[in-house]
Amino acid sequence: MSGKFSFEVQDRGSEIVVKFTGIIDEDVDFSAIEVVEKASYLFDFDGVKGINSCGIREWIQFSEKFKPSTRLIYQNCTQIIIEQINMVAGFFRNGSEVRNFYAPYFCEKCDEERKVRVDAGLIKAGAAPDMKCGTCGETMEFDALEEQYFRFLKMTA
Repeated sequence: MSGKFSFEVQDRGSEIVVKFTGIIDEDVDFSAIEVVEKASYLFDFDGVKGINSCGIREWIQFSEKFKPSTRLIYQNCTQIIIEQINMVAGFFRNGSEVRNFYAPYFCEKCDEERKVRVDAGLIKAGAAPDMKCGTCGETMEFDALEEQYFRFLKMTA
């Protein structure tokens, strides 16, 4: 995979925010992110373009460095991150939180798939919320199996 990985760390007092960009692969060095005692860490995955098996291993090893009392919050999870949370044991610690994520929707009128950011709180009884197309205004169809795609919500706090 190609795509330089980078991150930006912001200390917001009781919370550390880490914004990721690029591809999480075998070249990722999460040890460059200092793990300090804070109430929570917010991981922003908005810029993540991909992840491979070596990157998954590196992420799991990194996430195991946090104390159980540290709240881990995932934000702007791309579809590839949601798929890893759903499939890979240990990628997501039980009790962590996915604040929002991108979900696949399809606009029949425009004949285009769109990745729509969804707040996790909008998912009720495992059903995808209605979303309007930003181009034509029509209601789009959720373009995945709801039960499978939203499985990660059962692991959250």
